[in-house]
Amino acid sequence: LKHDGTVDKYIGDCIMAFWNAPLDQADHRKLGILAAIDCQAEMARLNESLTQFTIKPKCRVGVNSGHMVVGNMGSKSRLSYTVMGDTVNMASRMEGANKYFHSKIMTSEATFGDLKDAFDHRYLGSIRVVGKAIPTKVYEPFARKGEASADVKAMLGHYEAGIAKFYKNDFAGSLPHFKAALEALPGDGPSQFYVEKAELFIKEPPKDWDQSFNLTEKG
Repeated sequence: LKHDGTVDKYIGDCIMAFWNAPLDQADHRKLGILAAIDCQAEMARLNESLTQFTIKPKCRVGVNSGHMVVGNMGSKSRLSYTVMGDTVNMASRMEGANKYFHSKIMTSEATFGDLKDAFDHRYLGSIRVVGKAIPTKVYEPFARKGEASADVKAMLGHYEAGIAKFYKNDFAGSLPHFKAALEALPGDGPSQFYVEKAELFIKEPPKDWDQSFNLTEKG
């Protein structure tokens, strides 16, 4: 609500929200990203206070943009103002795809394409979700530009160097950078993901790889 979103519904432990309806919002994509970042910041603050627990709650967020159907849906006895469509489904898939990269926020090229200069972020990869033939480039934003923590900034420098080599098929050259990213930010999920992929591809170079990862679960 801080970022002018509409809370649609609660689905178990999931909160679904949307922007740009019922009123137009010129910066709706940016507002959605800011809301996702704030969700993670609040989760971190909550976990700092839960000193008596060894297991801490985690939050994954998927943010997507595009055409969808919005309005009152249902029947005469029960109506719900909601959104439906492939764009909505893809946002849900990206939320689940965070488990694949061990990331916290995942957003699409459709949402993030011209917002990259406004945020500290990283490229996660290109994914092909179940039931889709065309892959989608996905990113993880951390904070407004220049506002990420020092350890995240240090990690990003090494991570981006690793990504540059990895996607030139220099898997051996990328490995030290991803390991350095892990040293800068211990436990960083995507850095560990690429360490494992680089080690695998060094041993078994991929054949006819289109540089996309095929997800086998809906999330």
